Amino acid sequence: MRGREMTAQIDDLKKTILGHYLDVHELEMLLMHCRTITFLPNQVIYQQGKRIDGVYVILAGEVQLIARTMGEGIVNIEDLNSGDFLGELAFIEKGPCSTSARAIGRVTCLLITHTYFELLTAYFPETKYKILRAIGTQVCGRLKQMHDKVTTLIAHSDMVTLSFFGRVLSSLTQPTHLPAVINGEDIQELGKSPLFQAFTKEEMQELLLEYTQPLEAPKNCILIHENEKNPSCYIIIHGAVQSSIMYANKIAKLSVIGPGALFASVACLDHKSTFTITFITCESALLLKISQENLEFLRKNKPELWYKIFNLICGSLVALGRSINKLDVRLHIEAYNR
Repeated sequence: MRGREMTAQIDDLKKTILGHYLDVHELEMLLMHCRTITFLPNQVIYQQGKRIDGVYVILAGEVQLIARTMGEGIVNIEDLNSGDFLGELAFIEKGPCSTSARAIGRVTCLLITHTYFELLTAYFPETKYKILRAIGTQVCGRLKQMHDKVTTLIAHSDMVTLSFFGRVLSSLTQPTHLPAVINGEDIQELGKSPLFQAFTKEEMQELLLEYTQPLEAPKNCILIHENEKNPSCYIIIHGAVQSSIMYANKIAKLSVIGPGALFASVACLDHKSTFTITFITCESALLLKISQENLEFLRKNKPELWYKIFNLICGSLVALGRSINKLDVRLHIEAYNR
């Protein structure tokens, strides 16, 4: 890439979410090791249901996200512009794309591949973390858009309204703090979970023994409340937890999370967020909580451990995004059939 061309692309990247987190040297390194791809008008960048090799950053042009849904056929989801990420959900989850992306006009993208991202893990972990933060910022923005769209549908749906007694009962049900109940066997079992494959045995022990609080929660115990703004993470040892959207005194179920999984509040990525996802136990559960104070301590003092935890937090919120998408489709079908 010629010097003048790189300078122009760095100037373009400085205007993006990515440019907000990466310095000039990191942007140069990105442009030197990642491919710049040009798409013609109406060209498909990636297809719904297919896997992609990385995450795209739009350098110039406009892209339309579309999806094929039951009942409505092909639906226009969103139009994205210069600076936006493309395929970030599939990139973080390493799964199939939930939408297709099509170039509206001539589009230029930077492709950050999985291979390059893993190289950053070994040699430039802070740069990888910054890229994840940039992606996380966009994920939270889209979560907010989807949340607002779904709450509008909930308000006009036939969902059963929560009883006053039920809400009071749930608010009074609290988790119980336990003495250190995590043992070597539990740590070994959690270490087998795909979620924690990136952690060494020593890191697992340090995280679980020093920075988590064991909790026992009965059924229907709210762990992350409606409108709660404090960052917190939970690891499920036993039992199950349900994520939900609560609005207009109604509750819409998103997904059920089981043992070996981590879930996080939206505030872990966006402390200024104006929306929350509620998490409530659907059976008695044993959990490990990473508090706001410990998350902040890890961020400031244990960067290598923090980067790995942050990766799990991003994955947790991406999974929420997929669940909200499914709820959106379901509510649309119900409205269509009424």
